[in-house]
Amino acid sequence: MYTFLAFGAGLAFLLGLADLLSFYGKKPKKERDVSSNSEAKSVPSKREGLTISILFFSVSLVQMHLYLELSEQLREFPWFAEIHIPVLFLIGPLTYLYFQRLTGAKETKLSGFHFLPAVIAFLILLPFLLRSSESKLRFLKNEDPSDVYSWVLLALLVFATILNLVYPSALLQRVWRWRSNTDEENRKSFSPILWLFSGTLFVIVLFVIAQIFFMPLFLVAASGLTLLVSVIFLIGAYDPGLMDSFQKSSREARYKESRIAGLDVEALLLRLDDLMREKKLYLDEDLTLGNLSKELELSTHQLSEILNSRLQKGFREYLADFRLEEAARILREEPQRSVLSAAYGAGFKSKSAFHKLFQEKYGASPTSFRSSQKN
Repeated sequence: MYTFLAFGAGLAFLLGLADLLSFYGKKPKKERDVSSNSEAKSVPSKREGLTISILFFSVSLVQMHLYLELSEQLREFPWFAEIHIPVLFLIGPLTYLYFQRLTGAKETKLSGFHFLPAVIAFLILLPFLLRSSESKLRFLKNEDPSDVYSWVLLALLVFATILNLVYPSALLQRVWRWRSNTDEENRKSFSPILWLFSGTLFVIVLFVIAQIFFMPLFLVAASGLTLLVSVIFLIGAYDPGLMDSFQKSSREARYKESRIAGLDVEALLLRLDDLMREKKLYLDEDLTLGNLSKELELSTHQLSEILNSRLQKGFREYLADFRLEEAARILREEPQRSVLSAAYGAGFKSKSAFHKLFQEKYGASPTSFRSSQKN
């Protein structure tokens, strides 16, 4: 079982090395070939390549420390003791920043603050890391229970593990939101990433439980980490274009979100509902997305995105719902009017379109619907 942990450390190291060679062993490429009419393929920048390489190297170092510690071989390499703790603080921020760049987020001056906990942890641990191998060996043998680093190391480990829980949680929530607001055809590109983040969260929760409540669970959690690394390797080998697909879909989703950023969407939805129910704008058969956008003082792109992301409807579908409700009301309450009059009175231009949409919504033709209401 311990060998499996060493395998995970080695595999993570090889993944980091492969990414490093892939991105730094080739000539620089443009991220997108905008002059070509063919479908552009996203090429990660060298900065992205370095980020993901350091991430895998960090995972490798942490996993190797777990292997040596759990297999009780760490005493043979006392210089290596606890060196993984500052590195542990890097995993969450590196994952987050790589994800941000991958999905097209603008880098801000605050990006560097994500690494502040790692720097602080390193400074706190520096006196311990500078100890002699003999001193570290005595610490590993717990010969001096009063050593201040006994509780300092535990506190740092717990804090680092919990911090690493925050990043994938935030990313999982974001990817889920993007997937929910994406059309059915492109949703599948988000699924592998969702499963990966879900698995990451599960493994980190195991580490938290092991660290605070039940130490024997550490071996299971560490094995789960190896499984995650193996899954990443297998996904990359099975579908090399997966990240390109995710990058394209996620950047589209981020762009759509940015178009309505800063707007009070809830207030706009209430205003829109008032325009429809009070002013009955849908009765205007010539109502367009542009006209409705002007009423709300929005661009057509913003209104379209609000309808798609919040109501999961396009403009025509949204408009048709109100018109169908009005037509159904006329058929129920105004028996003297014909079906055609009800259709035109509700804002429909086409009789055939009205019949088709009415049948889909109410499961009956307008005539049958009226008859059933009488009964």
